[in-house]
Amino acid sequence: MDPVFVPFSSSGLPQGSKLSTYLTNRRGAEPSELSGNLASLNLEPALGRPAGGGLPHSASTPSFATFSPGRTFATRRVPPPDGTPPDPPKAGDEAGADAAPLFEEHVGGTTYYYTAEEAAAQKSAEPPTVTPPYTAYLTPPPHVTSGRAAAALAGAARAPAGFFVGDQLREQILKQQSLVLVHPNPQAYPELPTELDSYHELCPLEAPGQPLKSSLFGCVTTCYKATNVKTGQCCCLRRMHGLRLTGTKCLQAVGMWRKINHSSLVTLREFFTTKAFGDNSVVMVYDYYPGAETLMARHFSQPPQLNGFADPFQDPSIPRPYSAQKNAVLRQKSALMPEPLIWGYIIQLTGVLRQIHSAGLACRVLDPTKILITGQDRLHVNGCGVLDVLTFDNGAANPLAVAQVYQQEDLVGLGKLLLALSCNSVLAVQRDNFNTSISIVERHYSADLKAVIMSLLLSPSSGRQRSINDVMPMIGARFYTQLDSSHQLAERLEDELGREVQNGRLFRLLAKLSAITERPELNLEVAWAETGDRYMLKLFRDYVFHAVTEDGRPFLDMAHVVQCLNKLDAGSADKICLMSRDMQNVLVTTFSELKQCFERSFHEIFEAALAKESPAS
Repeated sequence: MDPVFVPFSSSGLPQGSKLSTYLTNRRGAEPSELSGNLASLNLEPALGRPAGGGLPHSASTPSFATFSPGRTFATRRVPPPDGTPPDPPKAGDEAGADAAPLFEEHVGGTTYYYTAEEAAAQKSAEPPTVTPPYTAYLTPPPHVTSGRAAAALAGAARAPAGFFVGDQLREQILKQQSLVLVHPNPQAYPELPTELDSYHELCPLEAPGQPLKSSLFGCVTTCYKATNVKTGQCCCLRRMHGLRLTGTKCLQAVGMWRKINHSSLVTLREFFTTKAFGDNSVVMVYDYYPGAETLMARHFSQPPQLNGFADPFQDPSIPRPYSAQKNAVLRQKSALMPEPLIWGYIIQLTGVLRQIHSAGLACRVLDPTKILITGQDRLHVNGCGVLDVLTFDNGAANPLAVAQVYQQEDLVGLGKLLLALSCNSVLAVQRDNFNTSISIVERHYSADLKAVIMSLLLSPSSGRQRSINDVMPMIGARFYTQLDSSHQLAERLEDELGREVQNGRLFRLLAKLSAITERPELNLEVAWAETGDRYMLKLFRDYVFHAVTEDGRPFLDMAHVVQCLNKLDAGSADKICLMSRDMQNVLVTTFSELKQCFERSFHEIFEAALAKESPAS
């Protein structure tokens, strides 16, 4: 057997050491006989083991390799250097039969030995990764920036934009928040009640004037924004004017609607009657989406030549012949919607209809005026449950049994809505324009879209009941495209949120720093902010925010501010040179020392704020 080298020193094993005696006594022993407890040998004082673990080595030998968990190690007998036969173990020997086995590892031609205790200690003492004790701003991942690389290269955002949420998203959020805080002018709405059941701060969502009768609901309705007194949340109140309920059985349908929760459905929260407006009114409370617009306003509010099947050179009050309408429809192709957007609407609408029909209810409000759009293309079906209350038959044995009939009408209503979107006109669903509208879909869209519209509008020849699930196979793999778009949007929003996480941390740091500096009245100490720790923090504040260039101009660099605050928060060991405003005092310190001063000073302020008032006061 070839000799095995142990990297203790260039001259071999230390003479007289317990490990040398142990190896000499164990010469020729079988691997199974190598047992015992090496911890009893007390190797650390004899060999001068370093604190971090491992055995000392000379400059000519490689350092100890890192112990690899999960690797198999074997025990071997180690022959003595002079080749003498092994001595049998003696009774009472420290390295007797109870000794622990040695584990060996071959690295670069050198064999290293470990005990089980050493392997476990080295594994726990040397983690595979190290987490820094600080957080900082990170660059957006490439899968997020790839979609907006052109805008970034065009100079749309400089360095400060990397520290804050994007301008477009910030404006959208600020607009929504401002709409939530809008309150009505008392002079414009003198008869508006201040409180309504559990809601207050009512604000009409429609233009002032005489409310109009809804063509879909068959009664006069008005919508208000209001705040719930109990929860503080903003809701939308839909009021039906002059409506008296003949029974309370309709509450069963209201309870079923309140249980449905879907991302594409405006959830019904509450239902009550009131006389606060001077009449008998029914109020239904829904979720409020600030800044939302209807599908009618988004896609069907173009000029008449693009939306009304009308000739721009003809008086709209004069009726036109059918041939002229047909020609106008054929000229619509330049303003048609992109097909991926229509498929996105199909997936969202079929998803919410599937949820509603599964609950045993019917939507009945698939109208462009009752579908809200938030963001770019997020749909929310609004007003569900109103027709169930208005047309509820209290005398029927099972009033909810007619829901199956209304579900079939939902499918037809969905087909009409898709046909109007495909032709970019609400007149496309008229019976006289049906053939022309289908020809537009056939010419400018895929056969799958035409098949979906035809299957929804035409009843099956077999006479069986149709289901919204029949549309799912027609959507096919386009569902994955919509899912991918949703995931990309979520990733972009998470990236924007990641910036604000760091901003919140730095804001708390700035709040504490501002509470410490320039506070001479604390504990009646006039010079409190000018001595000791407070003085260093005051100089640090001037270094961060009051720096100037060589020619005396203010130095405004957001990266400089963020870097200094991050180093202070992390307690970095980097040095910093602080100078007083009169340039008479210069201090060289580290961010770690500044952090200690920061924590001590804020602790003093915190203790003073919690101190009880003295009896004299």
